[in-house]
Amino acid sequence: MDALYEPLVFTRHKLPLHALIIERQAWFCALDLGRLMGMFFEQRITRKLDADQRRTVNLRYKGEVQEVQMISESAVYALLIYHHHPANSQLRQWLTYEVLPHLNQAPSRHIHNSPTPARLEWQGGELSVMHWQNEPWIRLRDMPSLLPGREGLQVTPASGWKKIRIRLGLDSKERALF
Repeated sequence: MDALYEPLVFTRHKLPLHALIIERQAWFCALDLGRLMGMFFEQRITRKLDADQRRTVNLRYKGEVQEVQMISESAVYALLIYHHHPANSQLRQWLTYEVLPHLNQAPSRHIHNSPTPARLEWQGGELSVMHWQNEPWIRLRDMPSLLPGREGLQVTPASGWKKIRIRLGLDSKERALF
């Protein structure tokens, strides 16, 4: 099953705005934002956004789990500029000064734990990791740089698990390869 998200619901002029944080980024329900702007954001409008500004998620929406089109914070500002209306400046201010601070301070309401990207400081440098199940996960191709004295070690997925185990010194029969 895909991840299920539990949004925070904000209200402006008796209209709801479902919003949440995914991977440290604010996301807003496109349908709700359209209503707040006095427009209907159908697929045609959201497809004009860049691929990283829109996504569909399973969201608890009005008491039911539904696939909901979400748009990022940058997409919201782009739509507010593109569909300019004097009332949108008050909507922008409400989003900027009330919704976003509250959303960023709220604890994560993601129901199923999914990996999130992070950076790990290691031996004077930084390394890309994924946080999942409360632990950092490191890509296999980054492992040689973490092992002392094995910087020249090449680990490729095509080499097979046995060769990887041998090169990492996990197979007692072939430890002499280092």
